[in-house]
Amino acid sequence: MELVQVLTGSLLWATLFSIALFVGGSIATNFLAKKSKLLKPIASGLKLIALFVAIQAFLFLGGREQYARFSLHLNFYSWVIVIVAFLRLVLYMYGDLFVVRWKKGSFPAAFKNIITAVVTVVVVLILLKELLDINVTSLIATTTVLTATIGLAFQSTLANMLAGLTIHLEKPLKQGDWISAGGHEGFVLDITLRSTRIKTIENNEVFIPNSKVLSEAVVNYSLPDGATVRKLAIGVSYHVAPNTVRKTILDILAAVPDVHRHPEPLVRIENYGDFSVNYEVRYTIHDYLRHLDIEAEIMNLLWYRFKRDGIEIPFPIQTVHLKEITAESRRTEQEHAVAGTLALIGKVDFLSPLSQDERRKLVETVGVKDYAAGELPVRQGDAGDSFYIIKKGSVDVLVEKEHGQGVVVATLGPGNFFGEMSLLTGAVRTASIRVKEDAEFVVIDRESFRSTLVHNPSIAESLSRILAERQAALTAQREKLDSATLERRKRDESGKLLHNIREFFGLHD
Repeated sequence: MELVQVLTGSLLWATLFSIALFVGGSIATNFLAKKSKLLKPIASGLKLIALFVAIQAFLFLGGREQYARFSLHLNFYSWVIVIVAFLRLVLYMYGDLFVVRWKKGSFPAAFKNIITAVVTVVVVLILLKELLDINVTSLIATTTVLTATIGLAFQSTLANMLAGLTIHLEKPLKQGDWISAGGHEGFVLDITLRSTRIKTIENNEVFIPNSKVLSEAVVNYSLPDGATVRKLAIGVSYHVAPNTVRKTILDILAAVPDVHRHPEPLVRIENYGDFSVNYEVRYTIHDYLRHLDIEAEIMNLLWYRFKRDGIEIPFPIQTVHLKEITAESRRTEQEHAVAGTLALIGKVDFLSPLSQDERRKLVETVGVKDYAAGELPVRQGDAGDSFYIIKKGSVDVLVEKEHGQGVVVATLGPGNFFGEMSLLTGAVRTASIRVKEDAEFVVIDRESFRSTLVHNPSIAESLSRILAERQAALTAQREKLDSATLERRKRDESGKLLHNIREFFGLHD
């Protein structure tokens, strides 16, 4: 007890003890800040708290009795310091830890400074009244007049600042969202006190005043989640049945990887126009940044698919062809197309048993179809009944290995063909075909080829023999068969293929 009295009675000891408290607190704060990254930003606030404790210790240990008037002011400043320190700690925990780290939002430093300044002014006024017994009424009146003057002078700036604060508190949008606001659409880069900065799809930065963001309708494509429903309008000829159009469009949407299946895409008639039946297409995407690319891909695939399926997209204009079309010119053009297709069929080895007349009749029933680069006219594992001859463009042959990965095993160009086993036996596709460059195919399907076999069933034997020889030759290379085994393998394969062909086309022995 005597020691305490001696220490409290000595201003020197009070000063040294207070300094020791502050230094010890500062050293402990620096040590903890080095050990933890979370404590490093609040090290200065913790030092201010240590300073407050040191000042209060000095006053308690004798400073208040020795220097009464000085102690009042020292006590006032110490409380201002500790309240500012605690305020910074609270803002750090809410802004940096809760909003930024946990909620993945943003909390600009300018907001912290404004809140700190406002609270500090209020605290100073209260402490002046309570600790120093100063009448603050006149000071408040002067401050009010000054605030009003500043408010009138910076009305628009203050409106933007308050709007920015509201945006951060209510969170109608945040950094990283894709929005449409102020007549602009883009990706939110930053939200400052004055403006919201977005990056448009044209790669331009646009600064929208925060007051304008709040005063107008804002479309946030990233809320409530990343899924966005897009709409597409398509007009189709009255001659095409709606169910046919709906199925075709849904097939195309299923082929686009970025179009999601939940919810399912929707195709419905919107209205009957002057020139077309107008359909509304709705589909869901998750990457809004690519919405234009996805829409362009859908439109591109629709053109090729509509052209292949004979679905017309009418347009309300009149095209005048300054070309005289006669029966003779039309016949010449048709003969030229037939000659080109006959030349392609003539290069197909397994079709060599067909006579010229049979080939010509076959050409009259086949179609020429366009495919876009990236499309898969044939998928591995699917059932098939059609045969393709490449007229223009190129394709990759993909064989699916483990884990669903496709490996390119060959690239085919004009004159090459694929799908003969599916045409003749209905066998499932053993590989996928992906169009490498925009391509045109001569497509022979089961019904087209059936009439040829019905009129001349003996062709089936020749076809089976040619295909069996081809398959046996490949097997001989792989297994190194002798001539006798090779001939036996040819006969066996030919017999199996002939049976499958007859069964597939319903031919009688």
